Amino acid sequence: MLLFIEGYPYNLDTIVKDGLSIRDILEDVVAIPVKEKDYAFEYVGYCYSKSAKDVVFFLPKVVLTGDINEENKADTIFGAAPQDIIDFNSDSVKAKFTEEGCKEYKEFLSTLSIWIYRTISVYKETHNDNILESKEYQGEGRGKKTKHNTLLDVIIALRDFNKNNQDYFMFIAKNIHSGYNKIQWQKTITSTNLIFVKGQPVYTDPVNKKKIVNLDEELLIIFFSILNYIKEEHGFSFDINIHYHFISPEKIKHSYIGKNFGCRRLKQIKYKYFSDKALRIWDLCYAFFDREYKISLNKQAEDFLLAKDFEHIFEVMIDMLIGGDDKSKLPTELTEQKDGKLVDHMFIGQGLIEQSNLSAEHTFYIGDSKYYKRSKNDTTILREKSIYKQYTYAKNVIQSNINLFLDDKDDGSLPQLRDELTEGYNPIPNFFISARIPNRKDGSKFLSFEDSQLEPQANGLQFNRQFENRLFDRDTLLLCHYDVNFLYIVSLYGRANKGKQAVWRDYARKEFRRKIQETFNKLYEFHIIQPRAGMDCYQFLKENFSLLNGKLYRSKSNKNYLILALMKGDDEGKKLWDKLNIKQNTIEKEIAGNKEVLERVESHFYISESFELDYELHIEDVPNVGSLKPLPEQSKKQGILMVMMENYQTKSINFLPKGKLAVGIKYTMDSMKIVEHINEIGYILFHTRKDEGQHLFAVKNCKIASADEFSSDIYRNVNTTTMYVVVEFENTQEIDSRYLHPNQMKYTPTTRYDAQYTTISEIR
Repeated sequence: MLLFIEGYPYNLDTIVKDGLSIRDILEDVVAIPVKEKDYAFEYVGYCYSKSAKDVVFFLPKVVLTGDINEENKADTIFGAAPQDIIDFNSDSVKAKFTEEGCKEYKEFLSTLSIWIYRTISVYKETHNDNILESKEYQGEGRGKKTKHNTLLDVIIALRDFNKNNQDYFMFIAKNIHSGYNKIQWQKTITSTNLIFVKGQPVYTDPVNKKKIVNLDEELLIIFFSILNYIKEEHGFSFDINIHYHFISPEKIKHSYIGKNFGCRRLKQIKYKYFSDKALRIWDLCYAFFDREYKISLNKQAEDFLLAKDFEHIFEVMIDMLIGGDDKSKLPTELTEQKDGKLVDHMFIGQGLIEQSNLSAEHTFYIGDSKYYKRSKNDTTILREKSIYKQYTYAKNVIQSNINLFLDDKDDGSLPQLRDELTEGYNPIPNFFISARIPNRKDGSKFLSFEDSQLEPQANGLQFNRQFENRLFDRDTLLLCHYDVNFLYIVSLYGRANKGKQAVWRDYARKEFRRKIQETFNKLYEFHIIQPRAGMDCYQFLKENFSLLNGKLYRSKSNKNYLILALMKGDDEGKKLWDKLNIKQNTIEKEIAGNKEVLERVESHFYISESFELDYELHIEDVPNVGSLKPLPEQSKKQGILMVMMENYQTKSINFLPKGKLAVGIKYTMDSMKIVEHINEIGYILFHTRKDEGQHLFAVKNCKIASADEFSSDIYRNVNTTTMYVVVEFENTQEIDSRYLHPNQMKYTPTTRYDAQYTTISEIR
């Protein structure tokens, strides 16, 4: 097996094998400029070099893990220059690594090469484009033509059959040594090796009392001799637990392949086999000999499957593994945007604020995959153009979604991106995915094909905004950057197992949501706010729009609560804001302003304790919850009739059951103000000029009347005046008034007990 790295500049005159240079080995399979001395091959995949009589792999550039050769500052793979390990069977490689290290790397490269090949093959099944170069070959099977795209297809099939049929091989081996072939145990124990299979001792090469030729055994000998030949000649890793006396690699090459004896002998013994597995072994052996024989005769000069733009294949892999077929179901204008931008990855998933299966409460996830060579510190350096393009994707999606709503084309199947009430925007998760290979620093994960974890890239957070402290603003976009194990991705895609792919897709989507939520939790504190009964919360939101814009969001129009997000001011939050290049004085200013926001909101809303985004919101059961809908005209009035009343518990028995009261007024400035604003009174407040002991009710109607103009059974707070404000109020529901401070109203000793007029904002 010969190895080349995509995009690495090779000296074409370097001698690699049997006196052959890189140019000699590859000139018959890929285009090489005649006058170039150094050349980087932009291929990933497989080919067969007739001159070197060996398989050639072009591996993806991500195998260059970022480790730099200290002498020449060049990229390395396993700490060695790619130029030095082209032939992994060479003496120079053995001198560079320990025997154990060489074996480990060789097995890894063998496995990776096969997965890369399978990945390109799976891609080829659904994509017929100009990035692929391949040649198909028809091999003879059991009475029909069997397609083997390349010699490697046959090698992979042989490898898989060997791996999946160990029990079958043991069964055949035991049967072979029965009857006339009974084992001579004394000689077997003293002269042969013992292995354990599933805890049971097995002698794989027993000595027989009388040797009888067995055709099953001959077929197995041919099969395992082929595996041994591939292992020795091409460097592929095979587990061979049956220790027959193999046909030597030299005999396989010169006689079974070179003289086509392998195909002839298999045809002679074919009629003896009837079981499906025996016939499958025969097919595989015949395909191998036939393929190798035709290559040796130059009858099949082309034997390759190469991709010259593997970046695109990586993008397709990520899109399928993460997005599934979701993108195809989205409106075209979202994925193929009107400014010509094509979104790499997009799917609809659960929103960041609430976990819900309702379409309106979902959100769009927009991603871009980056197939870059790793930098020296094992990170992927993003280009500014890519970052801002990603922001533009999100902005275009928002506008397209709004256009559908404005044009009355929204059928409710797409997420809500803007809340009409607060004009807050649903946060859109924006992410990059980069490929990496676990290195030695990852411990047990080193070169692992099983590590399925998504990991946030260090310093991979990007932040775009027009205003500070406005999470729910249309231009506030958080961009996260994650690493995915390239080895796991190619093996998952190459398996083409829909079930396993669906499991990982579900995991990946949950991880995106969870990790972005974790970031939001570090940057913002969240509160649930619920309207207070009797308060015109709808009007309050309109009047305080500039203060609250971008800080509030409602996930669905029928929800009776809002989410409040405020910039976090703890040490962790400040540290992260600083990393996002937010000025320190800006951070301090916004955090100080949060106090005013909370105080203002508290006048009309119950505010929960701060919480962190998680799987689902917990909505507290609070008393006297009001409504976010516009209130009736009378309820919109913000004027308060303040009534000084000590011993409220005793006196209220006289008027609270009826919900009617006559409040005496005098010919004073305070009373004249009441008369002037009589049509603006929406509330009545009983108080003692202190913050405690006050009671607030919504007013249904009120009017000015003389003492003889209303019924005598209506309770009068004083009997010494001739004019009254007759008030009818909502007596069934008291309004929370803890946010009101009647002691802010000025008075004199002579006016201490007089009624007064004010507004909610004046004593808030």
